[in-house]
Amino acid sequence: MTGTTQEGLLPDDPFIRQVLWLVDVHGGRDQLARASHNRVSARTLDNWIRGQYPRSAVTGAVRDLDAWAVASVPGYPDAAGVPRLIATCGPTAGGPAREPAESGEVDRRRRGWSGRTWALAAGAAVVVAAAAVTAALLLTGDDDAMAPLPSTGDGTLYPETTGSIGANTFADPRTLIDNAQPIPADTTVQVRCRYYAPSIPSVTPDGFWYLIDADDWAGRWSPANSFMNGDLPGARTVHNTDFDVPLCR
Repeated sequence: MTGTTQEGLLPDDPFIRQVLWLVDVHGGRDQLARASHNRVSARTLDNWIRGQYPRSAVTGAVRDLDAWAVASVPGYPDAAGVPRLIATCGPTAGGPAREPAESGEVDRRRRGWSGRTWALAAGAAVVVAAAAVTAALLLTGDDDAMAPLPSTGDGTLYPETTGSIGANTFADPRTLIDNAQPIPADTTVQVRCRYYAPSIPSVTPDGFWYLIDADDWAGRWSPANSFMNGDLPGARTVHNTDFDVPLCR
């Protein structure tokens, strides 16, 4: 947790602390607003950080951001050391009601993108998740998790195109090792097969990863829900996985 108040101290207020953590892992208020597809504006985030957050009721902006973070941000809410946003505001927070201006929030929210926000959690959020997963495997001695990965499909390569935010790739989808080679947005690559590894919340609901077989990403793994999977650009997400791609064996 790196978010601090203007005095350089960690905030005591759990809601503010959680908001600061989300802002930090996305690199700023504007970046978090864009990553969440404007479920909350940068101005509202600024109000919340200043302590002007919902205290008389849990607003729609809070619920939407919380639901998106649960599905799309590795480490949320535990990495901040405080409960979820919906548990730390409204009547739970106590104190006088100081509602921030949230006019226009609903109109700006875009629907149907929960399956393709994985890549925006890159950077600090991925580091948090990778450390947690790797530590858990080392502590439990999970021999199956560290066994060689399957790497064979049916002999056919399948073209898959990344969404508007691109896709991260990893050396191992079970431990999230090495995420230094992302695939750019709107890039078509060949994939060999799909592998089930629900290691982090962001790969839900299906939990599948593609084994890439193209260019510098060959032999690396990428979350299936970072790809279009036959859906049209800008349309509602229907397919989080292309099930025509065979299982890895």
